[in-house]
Amino acid sequence: MSKVSNQDIEKYYFEMFRKDYPVPSGTIIYRDSPDIIVDGERKIGIEITSFFHQCGSLPESEQVQSRRRAKVILEAQFLYQTQNGGRFEISFGFDQSNPIRDQKTLVDKIVDLATQIQNSKTGQVRRDHFKHIPELSFVYLNNKEYEHTKWRVVQVHDVPAMEFERLASIVKDKEERSKKYEKCDVYWLLVVVDFINPAQDQEIRIDDFRKIETEVFERVIVYKTLLGHVLEAN
Repeated sequence: MSKVSNQDIEKYYFEMFRKDYPVPSGTIIYRDSPDIIVDGERKIGIEITSFFHQCGSLPESEQVQSRRRAKVILEAQFLYQTQNGGRFEISFGFDQSNPIRDQKTLVDKIVDLATQIQNSKTGQVRRDHFKHIPELSFVYLNNKEYEHTKWRVVQVHDVPAMEFERLASIVKDKEERSKKYEKCDVYWLLVVVDFINPAQDQEIRIDDFRKIETEVFERVIVYKTLLGHVLEAN
């Protein structure tokens, strides 16, 4: 299976967006800097970016933590089954206030926990069994064994309100990069909140929202997928 390119993702978001927002008529051209050009009465360059709660380079960000959770659980299951052979299922919830930092130590602790509860009945595991593992918030054991079992991450996420400061930071970053854009009459910035991505999902504030100041973008538009929520932020 071929890997989905950034341009494929941008095209997907844009096609969804223009069903919910009146984009001026013109020839749609997919580029790189900016991502979309609408060549009509005016030549409009549209830059598309995703609105993550935190920068993906931060170790505590959801982008990083989601990968670490999946990797830790996969390695813990493999290590436990190699040592013990049991093929029951365990589901894990993680405490977002205690991000994963030491993956190897956490794997070892989860293997020890699985060994401790392996003869328990099916059901939610009491907190006192894993109170020494602050990264975990929830554990559920299905003690019925299957041939192809899979330990799972069952994560519950809060949906925060959109932060003005984070949006302003995204706009500032794109203003710096606009120096490399193809010449257009005006530029728009489309900031996408992907409804199904917990690293992005947030409530778009409309009431009492401070306007974004920018000399580069004629429009800064925040767009939440699927729900079709749109905020013109400037």
